[in-house]
Amino acid sequence: MTYADLGFTTNILDHISAGIWAAWEKMLYDFKAKRISFKKYGELDSFSSRRKVVRGKVYFPGMELHLDTMRLSIKTNGKVGKEAKFITMPILHNPKHADYEMWALKGGLESVKVVKVVRRMVRGQYKFYLQLSIESEKPQKGRTLGKGNVGIDLGPTTVAVSGQNVAYIDKLASECDNIEAEIAKLNRKIDRSRRANNPQNFNEDGTIKRGVKLVWNDSRRYQELRKEKAEQQRKQAVIRKQQHIDRANALLKEGDTFIIENNRISGWTAKAKETKVNEKTGKIQKKKRFGKSVANHAPAMFVTILENKVKSLGGRVVKVDTQNAASQYDFTNNNFEKHELKERSVTLSNGDIHQRDMLAAFNLQHLKYDEQEKKQYDREAMKEHYKRFCELEQAEIIRYRNKEKKDDRGTIGASNLRTES
Repeated sequence: MTYADLGFTTNILDHISAGIWAAWEKMLYDFKAKRISFKKYGELDSFSSRRKVVRGKVYFPGMELHLDTMRLSIKTNGKVGKEAKFITMPILHNPKHADYEMWALKGGLESVKVVKVVRRMVRGQYKFYLQLSIESEKPQKGRTLGKGNVGIDLGPTTVAVSGQNVAYIDKLASECDNIEAEIAKLNRKIDRSRRANNPQNFNEDGTIKRGVKLVWNDSRRYQELRKEKAEQQRKQAVIRKQQHIDRANALLKEGDTFIIENNRISGWTAKAKETKVNEKTGKIQKKKRFGKSVANHAPAMFVTILENKVKSLGGRVVKVDTQNAASQYDFTNNNFEKHELKERSVTLSNGDIHQRDMLAAFNLQHLKYDEQEKKQYDREAMKEHYKRFCELEQAEIIRYRNKEKKDDRGTIGASNLRTES
């Protein structure tokens, strides 16, 4: 089935137009919006129908959803009654998730608000997925929250966690690194292919010509490379999200209150405004910051997934102000000391050395977040839990060292640490 086989009814088109008008509203009233992007022919990847109730009967204009037989019928003309024509398709589902799905649909058609069909390119072929927006009690998978506070220090590529029975630091979405390297290779191949087939569209210095209408001749090889790149990006997105979900699920049992700094993650991607010159080389330093790292590891997505899971189980995710300076606080002398970004280890006043992000997570765990005044930490609780934190951190350092031996790509500053207690 292709979208060309479907003759959308006015109700489905009305739902599509609602999204178009929302885009125009954002353009008109949001000062950050600069332009409207239109979909080209063949780029419409979804359509949906909203529930309507007439005389106590629930129906979805342009579609018929049959939960008893697990089939979906889509109208291909605008007629009704005997003259209406439908395309009927079976709804396939994973038997492993049958209990979860049936629990979500226990309210029947009355609980379904929107029926949406989504098209996705998977391994060079289109696949169609059914998405239902359901208004009912969220199904649970038997997970429960632990007790106590958990501090989380988030970085562009890493996450550090400190709780009563846990202390660790690890890279976010670590399995995406190899895929990103493969995408970079494909980008270079795509660029070479396009330049070879369209030399008339480039200046002598390699830049694209501007001010004239360009005609691009895309070879079959170029189109195949584009599909291969799209498949790698799809895999990367799936793996990244699944790793975030697995990590969030593992954290649920560590506490019921998760404290995290309310970082403006979009600010991490912005280029530096000030132009600096390297004193040794005399060259202008790069203004780039963490744009690629944030895009590849998606720390904001991890926070959103964790927050949704914790709230659904009755817990709290507390986002505190960055002015609490969790990475600067030394509870042993109740002072704050600034550290440069390149300093990955911190020495306390008592001589103990800790990994900077893990110590920040430990501080966040004991932050008095309900206090209106900033920089208020529970020093008594920190003294009580400090020995246990040192033991957990030392075990984590050993674990990470062993991991570095297997994978020598990069370091987050744990390999040269020691903990003295």
